[in-house]
Amino acid sequence: MAFAGANFGLVLKALAAAVPPDRPALVHGARVVSWGDFDAVTDRIAAGLRARGLQRGDIAGQMLRNTPDYMLAYFGCVKAGLVPVNVNYHYKARELADIFSRFGLKALFTESDFAGSAADAMPEGALTVDVGGDAWADLCASDIPAGFAIHDDPEALFLTATGGTTGMPKAVIWPMDQAWGAFNIGVWQRPPGTPPLVTTSLDEQVAEAARIGPDHPASTSPMLLLSPLMHGAGQFTAVIHLLKGGTLALLPGPKFDADLALDEIQRIGARGIFIVGDAFAMPLADRLDARGDGAEVLASLRSITSSGAVFSPAVKARLIAHHPSLMIVDALGSSESSGTGIVITTAAGSSGGGKFQPLPGRETKLFDENLKEIPRGTEGVGIVARTGPLPLGYLGEDEKNRQTFPEIGGQRWLMTGDRARWASDGTLEFIGRDNMCINTGGEKVFPEEVEAVLLEHPQVQDVRVVSLPDARFGRKVVAVVQPEGDAEGLREALDAHARAGLAGYKIPRLYLLTDTSLRLNNGKPDYKTAQALADAAVT
Repeated sequence: MAFAGANFGLVLKALAAAVPPDRPALVHGARVVSWGDFDAVTDRIAAGLRARGLQRGDIAGQMLRNTPDYMLAYFGCVKAGLVPVNVNYHYKARELADIFSRFGLKALFTESDFAGSAADAMPEGALTVDVGGDAWADLCASDIPAGFAIHDDPEALFLTATGGTTGMPKAVIWPMDQAWGAFNIGVWQRPPGTPPLVTTSLDEQVAEAARIGPDHPASTSPMLLLSPLMHGAGQFTAVIHLLKGGTLALLPGPKFDADLALDEIQRIGARGIFIVGDAFAMPLADRLDARGDGAEVLASLRSITSSGAVFSPAVKARLIAHHPSLMIVDALGSSESSGTGIVITTAAGSSGGGKFQPLPGRETKLFDENLKEIPRGTEGVGIVARTGPLPLGYLGEDEKNRQTFPEIGGQRWLMTGDRARWASDGTLEFIGRDNMCINTGGEKVFPEEVEAVLLEHPQVQDVRVVSLPDARFGRKVVAVVQPEGDAEGLREALDAHARAGLAGYKIPRLYLLTDTSLRLNNGKPDYKTAQALADAAVT
């Protein structure tokens, strides 16, 4: 019987007692935090938070860049019984005041660059800690009182803020025992053709982590995390990797830099990297092409995993060309689902012909707008839904909870918001996000589907598909294109390309060219900027 999971702080302590104390847990350039120090410092943080009046169940935010301090603060909160939540450090005081009020934060960990606006926005009486200041140093050096014990409830909560691209963030409520199963933390992969090991106890989880150290052939460590910890995909990945006793490496720079990332892969001998789609993959491929040292730089690398944004087959092929044994994992998921399906790409091709394979251990279905199932083997685009371990819902969002987590046939389901159709082999052909759908003349157009076709054109660096009002059809499809190289004749070329690959109602009726980035700082598609550019072009 599979292990139902344990409190994350308890797992960290058990791991620290079992693995060599000098095994690196966190790497950030020259800074290395061993597993022994990771456990000891987070104990002190937890004791210090309690000494400062924080209570079990209080919500504490991490408004931090990708440094070891993020994970130290996170697990310190977990050990104290606080509920951690990620906070986007790009938000300004007005935005922060809104989410701090709605989430009910009692503490915030931040950095000097944002400490002023954060402190102004925090509720009165809340604790704000600048991890670059004396308060953080004092917290990390807190005395541990006699009889101190870390929080050990397996149903303790953490929050994941999501939805900031389409409105102010919502907080997804995850119990740790549900997350354990949803994130497959206790699942250890074996060689191809061999069933994975599913741990049945904390002791077995710890023993496996101790056995598969950084030098073990099956180790995925060090793993270089390039996506932001302040977003769900990055946070989930970091926590999962650490709860397997792994070594988590973070880029030693304030933001993503492709050359720095490649140099770091080589320096630490990274076995895996985690990115967000083409926003990271394209610059990596560009720099590998320009540098000409791909075989040497990527020699240690076994896998590249992307979540949060699908990246294009052409970019995958470019990366694999530099390292033919590379495996690329494209994960379809969300802050509410952890994972729904994957595509695995190697030099031999892509699993499912490039379509997503539903993940095992959970039931996956497609439902129409009336919550009627679209069975496998039938036509029709539906909303991807799954069962299995699920979050409790959104904090303070009763109506959204009813819509997202309906009960169908006596079973609680998650409506992921992803639109897809069944392929004949049981894989899922991803169409797009439900909340991005464009209704034009009664037909539904999913931007991601149109973007995927336009990105096939060699003169397109990036593209976002939005819409504008139309007197006849209500809305018309508009492509905002960031060209690659010479843009002469590009509009005509793209129109011909789109007509060859798309139904007539999906073809953009307007092509706008721009030098403006169409990506957010976290690498995700920036539809707000694209829409603003489209609006400006017709005013």
